Amino acid sequence: MHYQNLLCIGDSQTFGARTYGCYPLYLAQMLTQQTPYQWRTINRSVNGYTARDLWFLLSNEIEFISDTYQICVLIGTNDVGNETPLELFEEYYRQIVRAFLIKKYKAIFCGEIPPIFPDGHIFFRKETVERRNQYNDAIKKISTENKRIHYTPINGLNRDCYVDSVHFNEQGNQVVAEAFAKAILER
Repeated sequence: MHYQNLLCIGDSQTFGARTYGCYPLYLAQMLTQQTPYQWRTINRSVNGYTARDLWFLLSNEIEFISDTYQICVLIGTNDVGNETPLELFEEYYRQIVRAFLIKKYKAIFCGEIPPIFPDGHIFFRKETVERRNQYNDAIKKISTENKRIHYTPINGLNRDCYVDSVHFNEQGNQVVAEAFAKAILER
């Protein structure tokens, strides 16, 4: 069997909180259908995580993942909601990406922090919409630092793709999977 492993890391949006599916599940399905390979996604995400939390997790997890050379990173929504200082978010994100560069990953797909829809949620107020843009600018900047890093915009997400301010429904998970699949196939 010809196969490809793909690591997916992040927070509740990667985990698939509030739904039964998750974008990594749909991503493996899409890539298997569109390529000659059987794809396996390895989902190493944790609900509520920030870039700092993910950085600490990787110190333990990264050494045990083998035969994997591509990764999708989707982190930052909780940083936006918690008002993590932008410069600290940027450095933690850079360190996450650098860890995979050092481990010789061939492609690192850095997902855009998806839209936030303020609806009364205490952490995701109207100010978070503009703050999200600033954090995405930091991710774009990091994505220019090495040719193996690819900024991945996630187009097509609207309020109908969410169950609350930030968590995707099944339709939203599929939109995110499509964005990453497109980036992987265009590489």
